[in-house]
Amino acid sequence: MQVYRIAEMNIAVEARYEYTKEYLADYATDSSDYELEVHISDKMIEHERQLNLEIHGDEASVALCEIVAVLRVICDHIIRRSGFFLHCSCLRIDDSAVIFTAPSGTGKSTHAALWRRHFGDRVAMINDDKPLVREKNGKFIIYGTPWNGKHRIGNNISAPIRAVFFLEQAPENSAEPLDAFTALSLLLRQTVLPSDRNDMTLLLDMLGRMLESVPMYRLRCNISDEAVRTAYNAMIQSDNQ
Repeated sequence: MQVYRIAEMNIAVEARYEYTKEYLADYATDSSDYELEVHISDKMIEHERQLNLEIHGDEASVALCEIVAVLRVICDHIIRRSGFFLHCSCLRIDDSAVIFTAPSGTGKSTHAALWRRHFGDRVAMINDDKPLVREKNGKFIIYGTPWNGKHRIGNNISAPIRAVFFLEQAPENSAEPLDAFTALSLLLRQTVLPSDRNDMTLLLDMLGRMLESVPMYRLRCNISDEAVRTAYNAMIQSDNQ
């Protein structure tokens, strides 16, 4: 088995397919110590194939299903390690992370690309699809993972979260702070909800603490540099309050 270092966790994966090894390669480590051992069964792969059929209308390859199944196991595990999965595009700017989240197709990747173009070398992509978040010493840190979207945009880096923007397409740009109830509802739509009641309590408690420490905004935006400035200025104003 190969051990991978993901979100400060050593995870051993017994990959059945070469594609899985290649997919996870950037996170491989020489360590022989690990806290989680992942074995993917035929039943787990079939479960992912059926889900993909229901959601996307086609049957994914068994190799791709193994990759998704590995992530699902990690999502279950990280809840008990003060962490959770978040469907988003996130980047690092000036040593802190900015998150853009919304349902698929809203424009998360497009908005992150606008930030990269606008700010240049100040920005590094953390993950363009499926990063992991952990609560560490009172801060919420977001980590790159191998699951970084169809264009494989991301890096094996991390940063404390500075702001979360929930995107909505609009002709005009505006950013407004969200109340805790609305922000929690939107966050829950973009994570994996555990089936275990105790794990669900852990997740809700974590998200509650995150809402107290990280500014959340509804960002109505178009595809322009003004959209970037609107979000960035809202973040700076929050820092100064």
